[in-house]
Amino acid sequence: MTPRWFETCLFAVMVLPTVACGTDAVGVDACRAIQKAECEAAPACGIVLEPPYHTTGTDVDECIRFYNDQCLHGLASGTDPGTVAVNACVSAIESAATTEGGCAVVADPPLSPACAWLGVSPSAIDASAAIDTAAEEAADAIEEADATEDGGAE
Repeated sequence: MTPRWFETCLFAVMVLPTVACGTDAVGVDACRAIQKAECEAAPACGIVLEPPYHTTGTDVDECIRFYNDQCLHGLASGTDPGTVAVNACVSAIESAATTEGGCAVVADPPLSPACAWLGVSPSAIDASAAIDTAAEEAADAIEEADATEDGGAE
């Protein structure tokens, strides 16, 4: 006859892991596809991959392994956009690495319209403010140039 505590422990060992380890994460595969594209495109943009802590393989391999685990939490939005949207975003990241000025998308995918469903990125907000500032500076420079030109003609 087995002791009662043994049966209880056996039950706990067999049943609890299946109950406690469940996940309601949404978009795990979408997250992994996007992160893999970012990891692979980063070196072409001179982006240092972090965390590059590994003893075998490359920084890209480690980046992919790292995000495979991180993506188990799913997408922050809580919704899976579907295969078509994910594939479009992955393509935008891959092509951005070979396009002049496209590395901003590799570093921050929501900057691309194809990846906008990922959400508003802090970089997009910063970029918008930088564009506004640059436009104001350009307008000031044009006014100054016009004033100097008009002053010299008189």
